[in-house]
Amino acid sequence: MGKQLGTPSVHNLWIPDGSKDTPVDRYTLRKLLKKSLDEIFSVKYPKKYMKDSVESKLFGIGSESMVVGSHDFYLGYALLNNIMITLDNGHFHPTEQVGDKISSILLYIDEIMLHLTRGVRWDSDHVLTLNDELLLIAQEIVRAKALGRVNIGLDFFDASLNRIGAYVIGTRAAQMAFMYALLEPFDKLLDFENRGKSFERLSLMELMKSKPFGAVWDYYCMKNNVPVGQDYIDEILKYEKEVLSKR
Repeated sequence: MGKQLGTPSVHNLWIPDGSKDTPVDRYTLRKLLKKSLDEIFSVKYPKKYMKDSVESKLFGIGSESMVVGSHDFYLGYALLNNIMITLDNGHFHPTEQVGDKISSILLYIDEIMLHLTRGVRWDSDHVLTLNDELLLIAQEIVRAKALGRVNIGLDFFDASLNRIGAYVIGTRAAQMAFMYALLEPFDKLLDFENRGKSFERLSLMELMKSKPFGAVWDYYCMKNNVPVGQDYIDEILKYEKEVLSKR
């Protein structure tokens, strides 16, 4: 695929392994997983064609008490084997900030993979929306000047929505988050921070929330000849009627 596309494909490995009830020997289970991964990755492929990544999870249905491939396990494995780690923001505790992990990991790993989604309690795969968590992720990447080191994948697993609508909502949410981060007056905020001006820093961050970034987004859509505002809803319904319904 990487050869055909002319850009690297990402091969992400996630294994839903764990224990519903409290295990006794976690060490051996993780030792077995490490052995399996070593065998899987024993064949090396050029990174210009394929980038390998491993993905962790905090819990899962049927593995509520322990997941073998925890964040600590896979972070260590990625570091040791010079491969990427995937951060799925639906695979952590609801109070954890995935955005906060990005700057730490980028100090030790060349590239990371993001699986952007919207976690809701025990389900991690709701359609992405423009929320605080997504904004922090985008801001941390832009502030670290790491756009070229982060691979981004989106999730549209929620089958209760129109498939095309889910795709458009999620993609636009991700694009808007990065646009918002790129519009941030980073140098001014950093100057306040370096001079200990906490009040000024917070006040400017708050003022940014009411800036008309929506107008910038609409202009961006217009310049790229795509529907502006809610106009995309009618376009999707038209596509559903004229194309999807005839399949």
